[in-house]
Amino acid sequence: MHEWQTEVLLAHCALARPAAGGCGWCGGALPPRRKRWCSEACGDGFWRNHWWTMARREAKRRDGRRCVRCGHGPEKRPRGGGIALRTWRAIRLKDRLEVNHIRACEGRHGSLSCSHHLDNLETLCVPCHAEHTRALPR
Repeated sequence: MHEWQTEVLLAHCALARPAAGGCGWCGGALPPRRKRWCSEACGDGFWRNHWWTMARREAKRRDGRRCVRCGHGPEKRPRGGGIALRTWRAIRLKDRLEVNHIRACEGRHGSLSCSHHLDNLETLCVPCHAEHTRALPR
């Protein structure tokens, strides 16, 4: 990640409150030897709202690992191994949760983007996500 990309994103992000010489996320004073974030919490807040991998994980955690539309939660991984684990893996291919962008992401999954803000993400089961996608205008 290039330094300038983060700076540009912070300058245009609705969630960030950067201040000249201060924290890029909250605008607070920077402690000695810190260059961008005043704390780990501010750095984590930025990444959880802009990097797809972290945003997806945080959205699932926030939604209690359940579909926000129908309430379905996939079966938890069984302890141990053997047949129970193989069965769970086979079921998991279709019985899993996906994270949907409420306002379309338009292919920006691999880059820092404000389209990954947590208020733009919802956790859906596979059938609800398919239903949502079918309802979108072509």
